[in-house]
Amino acid sequence: MKTIIISSEREKRYALSLIEQMEVDGSDTVILKKTDDSSTARQRQLQWLWYTETAASGIGSADTKEAVHINSKWVFARPILLRDDEVFGIIYEKFMETVKDSINYSQYCKVFANEYISTERMTRQQRAEFLRDFQNYWTRKGVNLTDPSMHGLDGNLGFKPKQED
Repeated sequence: MKTIIISSEREKRYALSLIEQMEVDGSDTVILKKTDDSSTARQRQLQWLWYTETAASGIGSADTKEAVHINSKWVFARPILLRDDEVFGIIYEKFMETVKDSINYSQYCKVFANEYISTERMTRQQRAEFLRDFQNYWTRKGVNLTDPSMHGLDGNLGFKPKQED
């Protein structure tokens, strides 16, 4: 069984060529369906690989992949969710009103990021934007992140990795 997600003209041409090669004898079945919009396992795999590489780089304040995850949710996921999720925006606004003058503001923000910001609930497109923003930020800072295409991770990520200028 072969699954092809049509996300480029190249993949479309490939799928058409496979169909053209089929015998018209009822021995093959072609199923067309809408692609699931949820985050993919490949996106998740790349995300945690990059967290590990960022933590190991010594650049920035986070020295574990879990700490990179919490910081990244605050820096990269929060703006996407504020833009796209009205309920999240309401909750976030009330949270900020409550903690803005607290001496524990920074700690409360970390707890909020850890407990209330979820990359797992992001759509494939939202996580693609998150990954693109993460990649652009950390490569500019000098972190040598794995190129997804070099490890077979670029297929079905839902985003085009950073292009060199």
